[in-house]
Amino acid sequence: MKNTLLLVVLLLLSLFALGQTTRKEVIDTVYSGNSPVLLYSDFSWAYVQVDSLDLFSLPEYDDMEPGDTTNVLGHHWINDQVFAFFGEKNKIGNDTVIRVINSESIFTMPIRGKLYRGFTYYHKGLDISLSKGDPVFAAFDGVVRYARYNRGGFGYLVIIRHFNGLETYYAHLSKLKVIPNQYVRSGDLIGLGGSTGRSRSPHLHFEIRYKDLPFDPLKVIDYDNQRLYAETLTIGKSLFNIQDDIAGAKYHRIRSGETLSTIARKYGTSVRMLCALNKIKTTTILRIGRTLRVR
Repeated sequence: MKNTLLLVVLLLLSLFALGQTTRKEVIDTVYSGNSPVLLYSDFSWAYVQVDSLDLFSLPEYDDMEPGDTTNVLGHHWINDQVFAFFGEKNKIGNDTVIRVINSESIFTMPIRGKLYRGFTYYHKGLDISLSKGDPVFAAFDGVVRYARYNRGGFGYLVIIRHFNGLETYYAHLSKLKVIPNQYVRSGDLIGLGGSTGRSRSPHLHFEIRYKDLPFDPLKVIDYDNQRLYAETLTIGKSLFNIQDDIAGAKYHRIRSGETLSTIARKYGTSVRMLCALNKIKTTTILRIGRTLRVR
């Protein structure tokens, strides 16, 4: 009788599992000591080492604006949707200064490679060359909101939400090394480089967004020196308005003896930025009289 009952229970559980979609979602979190065990909809589980951080409460973050940090991990926290604020009108009001890093956090380049495509009206991030299998790292401390295969073109995609409200996207990966709701530190391995999704060759597509709104990562990152321009960032309309960027564009006519490096220094920009703005390579021969966009 006991064996029969056990078989019935197992059969019901199997039928229930078959009736679920293949989507793997976190349905509960059980704590073992100070670290959580994540329970998934397919009855699997995973132990996550989070260094005693409560994933569902926001830690103190020095000098950050309360309006941008309150409940940042609870507001629009969706594990199976790329754009968490989809359908909302994300109005950007008065300029707000947020802290990108503080005294206890750092910035890490996700991958050190050649930047061959920049941010444009039709391309919302940076394309950085790599080889399949190269390690890709988290840019800032945060919590993984999304880690799965995306059929919209991103391929294997990791999205990390940071404690200032920013999110970073890491697309076209060949393998995921993190799971949703996992806490990561800047420099932690989050995936391996690849060419999945809408991609012609191995590269990392990297984006930075605020409430789903993309902006040029090179406004924050000094790519030539692999560091940030500043520890703070002003969130305002000018950050997202590409038309303002075009209207405020500045150009330089190349003179004899000038190089990309000397032009970049003259205008306080970087060689990578010049290449991205003008769709040229660092090895491109500069012809006298040609016009380059410098801002």
